[in-house]
Amino acid sequence: MMNSYTCFLAFFFILLVSVSCNNIIQEACNTAVKSDSQPKVTFNFCVGSLEKHPKDETARSYEDLAPITLHIMKSAAKHVSFIISKMMKTKNVGIHTRAGLEVCAQLYSLADSDVQRINGYLKAKDYFSAKTGASGLVTSSVTCEDVFNEGKKTVSPIAKENNDFCRLAIMLLTFIPDAKSE
Repeated sequence: MMNSYTCFLAFFFILLVSVSCNNIIQEACNTAVKSDSQPKVTFNFCVGSLEKHPKDETARSYEDLAPITLHIMKSAAKHVSFIISKMMKTKNVGIHTRAGLEVCAQLYSLADSDVQRINGYLKAKDYFSAKTGASGLVTSSVTCEDVFNEGKKTVSPIAKENNDFCRLAIMLLTFIPDAKSE
């Protein structure tokens, strides 16, 4: 009898934790969707990105979602860098596309250290610096896309990946607490 009672309590606790985590993700994603950003963060993109991460189950607050989002962004930046390097090796890339890819490669190569720096700010609860860094990541992805759009010279071959990275950075901005004035 005691064993079934213990199993029931364990099941109930796991269910409660699961529902609690899911609620914070949905609430945080609703907030991110309401942000006035371009590109727009969609609810499905936000929830889908966060729920793929193994640590999403431990999230209890927006602040808990920020390091998870940083981890996702680190992987996304490596993925974009890989795509860029693969494209740069092909001979049929036009001159304007190659120039744009070179700029984007530089921006994404800095993303790893930016993500680490922002993570340090979060750990130190330096939310002002963390938000400044996250804004920089948004700016980097927008700059990357703008390079291709200048003078309508070429279409960005990494538009989807770049926009996804930008959406993640916008989510990050939403999840970082506001700096408290002292």
